[in-house]
Amino acid sequence: MQEGQALSPANEICFFGYYDKCPWDEEGKYFLFHRVKFENRPPTADDRAEICLLDINSKEVEVIGQTAAWNFQQGAMLQWLPGKRVLFNDRVKGEFVARIIDIVSGQERILPRPVSAVSPDGRQAVSLNFSRLAVWRPGYGYEGIPDPVWEENWPEKDGLWSLEIETGRTELIVPLARMLEYRREENVREMAGRFNHTLFSPDGRRVIFLCRWKTAPAAHTPGYTRLFTVDPDGKNLCDLLPTYHISHFDWKNSREILVYATVEGQSLFWLVEDRTGRYRPVSDKMQKVDGHCSYNQAETLILNDTYPINGYRELNLFDPVREKTLVLGRYLSLPVPKHELRCDLHPRWSRDEKQVSFDSIHEGYRRVYVLSLPELR
Repeated sequence: MQEGQALSPANEICFFGYYDKCPWDEEGKYFLFHRVKFENRPPTADDRAEICLLDINSKEVEVIGQTAAWNFQQGAMLQWLPGKRVLFNDRVKGEFVARIIDIVSGQERILPRPVSAVSPDGRQAVSLNFSRLAVWRPGYGYEGIPDPVWEENWPEKDGLWSLEIETGRTELIVPLARMLEYRREENVREMAGRFNHTLFSPDGRRVIFLCRWKTAPAAHTPGYTRLFTVDPDGKNLCDLLPTYHISHFDWKNSREILVYATVEGQSLFWLVEDRTGRYRPVSDKMQKVDGHCSYNQAETLILNDTYPINGYRELNLFDPVREKTLVLGRYLSLPVPKHELRCDLHPRWSRDEKQVSFDSIHEGYRRVYVLSLPELR
């Protein structure tokens, strides 16, 4: 096991964010992360996070921007676009937007909606209502702007939006109200729906997202989840898994999805075929607990983590062919005042897949780490 090398500065509260985005640039020279002044309370509308650019060779850190649209789980959806451009969400003049900064020229652009996920070629994105998430899923939304459709449970004019990166053109492709075509559960119309957790397929031709609904925002209120895929123009919408208990996922390839779910009474990692919904377990040797999972490009290894086990979060690498697990590290998980303030590892592959970065609090504060991957034998 490895301790991991700290990348962010000592004694400063830093994190990258979610496991489905890569903090390294295309050449592996620069690394992105957020820096904030506190971690013991949720951010308010007045709080800002710095957008930091680390030169991996010189270790110099440059602040290239600030954001008023962030949280501790996914940050500001900070990520790279092709051509040395950095994208992150922000709040400008009473609207949530996405900001693009060219780190070579210094030029900036603003897109009219915040970004949830970007296609692999960097040309298109999808967007969500982050004000709604702030109410119904604390830790994943942004403060500062009221939800304009707060009084509607399944609004016609809100849902999943497409967003063209170059033109800024937007279109509502899946209204939340469309979900009622797929829902026949008792009292579902009296519950409030929302979308969350979007991800483009590797070929950019499909988008996966979760539809969740519940009766009240309180954390202890039971909720329901379904897994959907759709074309980027809103066509060919598919409700994939026969369960209401669905968690983290990743595209194995452009046809299959790796997902942690409870199906037929078994809580496991499953492989689900897009469009058909056919599913099978990955392996009975793979961890049975939920984690932030992702395949490598060769589809031969699964990077994963765990929630605290006896006070420690595990960072794992699983070989689904050999059915072997390599524990890369165990990291102390300190208690937090609220669940939304937890520091998950959220492990992320480097571009060349020789390293992994993760966030951790085992030194007593949020910090970004990196470790080199050994051969799995």
